[in-house]
Amino acid sequence: MTKTYVAAQTVEEAVRALSQTGATIFAGGTDLMPRWFRNLVPKPTAVVDIKGVEQLRSIKLADGDVSVGACVLMSELETHSIIRAAAPILAEAAARIACPQIRNRATVGGNLCNASPAADAAVPLLLLDAVLDVASSGSKGLATREIPIAEFFRGPGSTALRPGEVLTCIRFKPLPTGSFCAWDKFGTRPAMEIAVASVGVVLHRVEGRVVGARVAYGSVAPIPLRGHQAESALIGRLLSDEVVDLCVTAARKEISPITDVRASEGYRREIVGVLLRRMLENAAGF
Repeated sequence: MTKTYVAAQTVEEAVRALSQTGATIFAGGTDLMPRWFRNLVPKPTAVVDIKGVEQLRSIKLADGDVSVGACVLMSELETHSIIRAAAPILAEAAARIACPQIRNRATVGGNLCNASPAADAAVPLLLLDAVLDVASSGSKGLATREIPIAEFFRGPGSTALRPGEVLTCIRFKPLPTGSFCAWDKFGTRPAMEIAVASVGVVLHRVEGRVVGARVAYGSVAPIPLRGHQAESALIGRLLSDEVVDLCVTAARKEISPITDVRASEGYRREIVGVLLRRMLENAAGF
């Protein structure tokens, strides 16, 4: 049973409360509350509610970086002009999470810290090479550090956050002008569905030749995964049918999907190949 509830108004208050009580951070609660009520995880003895921390609710573009507060809602990511201009793949992913009621409650920080391999925001942020800012209580006050998103996920439900740390902000560079970007996920129904598999691609080409490539996958490995082998198959090459085949083959080899109630391992590999091929064929005509 929860015995202590702290409604933090600043990051300092949240970190101080977390370090003193060993509490659970609470923002949107769309993942935590169903788990608590279904007894899938123990109920905490203390909760630190951070959704009222104004510093964590902003989206800014400054000094060449987009900064997204950890408590920004998915519905805000979906519609915000900065996100739609600088990172349309992130806006698209946010728009396809669950339903409007959930998107008006769920936060981007919660989606990441829940550390689901199927987290919809994770794949676009991997493609954006995002950096996560975290805060904790230090000997001289508030201590901060950066975690590249590629190092943030450790396994299902596990992250690189240390005890007492709070995710405060996600930062990334806007996509370069002229980049091709695409993100898609497959599920057995259009809404309220965890992805069977998701794929994202960012490409930059000069005179038709790929000079920059990022590929990422969701729901096909223990963590949201960057597709380095698929990227290597693209760099320095034209998007011919042969190169697309090489990239798709590399993608199917480097993922490690499981068989569960939603799909088999083989079906997930096939879906990744189909989604990636469609994106690369679209990029060839871009």
